[in-house]
Amino acid sequence: MDNLVMWKDKMKDKPLIGCFVTFALPDMAEYTARLGFDFLLIDNEHGVMEQSVLADMVRASQCAGVPAVVRCTEKSYDHIQKALDFGANGIQLPLVNTAEDAKKVVAMGNFPPVGKRGVAFLPRAAGYGLVEDKKAYLKRANETKLLCCQVETQEAIDHLDEILAVDGIDVYFIGPGDLSTSVGMNTTDPEFLALVENTIKRITAAGKTAGYYVGSAKAAEQAIGWGARYLVTAITPYMAAGAQKFLTDVRTGKEHAMQVKDAY
Repeated sequence: MDNLVMWKDKMKDKPLIGCFVTFALPDMAEYTARLGFDFLLIDNEHGVMEQSVLADMVRASQCAGVPAVVRCTEKSYDHIQKALDFGANGIQLPLVNTAEDAKKVVAMGNFPPVGKRGVAFLPRAAGYGLVEDKKAYLKRANETKLLCCQVETQEAIDHLDEILAVDGIDVYFIGPGDLSTSVGMNTTDPEFLALVENTIKRITAAGKTAGYYVGSAKAAEQAIGWGARYLVTAITPYMAAGAQKFLTDVRTGKEHAMQVKDAY
């Protein structure tokens, strides 16, 4: 798989399930991709990742046949340009609070005439200069990459209609942690879940694709019912739960065995 695969169109027919990767390890990216997720979301916002490692994580995921989206640290040219140049299948930008923020993302994420992304044919995204039809490559790159903007503040909710009116954004991802903090609620509050449901429905009513973080199968089912089609989870809670259960089972079993022995 490379960066020119038209994978995002699958969301028209079914929800796609992705997974955060926050550890700066290509092996972890490859391992997570092999678990069966539809895409990886490599987290360079909260993860601590060098550019070369980030590039290898994208490559590892793609070599396992799974698209890799990079969540950039900020909405700046260098972060967006680098992620797309080393071949990410998409980028996800935090804190998109206004229509101007969204327009900036579209401009930096697309080659002319759609946007203002810098043109270079030597990076990995362009096959290290081996693409034969450069004009076709520029068009294909614009069409296939995914642009995802995060809706995660009260300001973004207040400006949502204007943000949704911006052409060129593929997914509007609701970040529950930041949004709940911004509006002064907990993620499990009924009022907050009602806000999320309403926001997802506003996004889909505008003919756009909604995304959401889900921590359980039940939460995923709920979000899908509301209309979300770009769902992201994280494996770290499952890793912790599995390890804790194993340790509890082993230690409980050991203690039980000692009690039996003492009884005799």
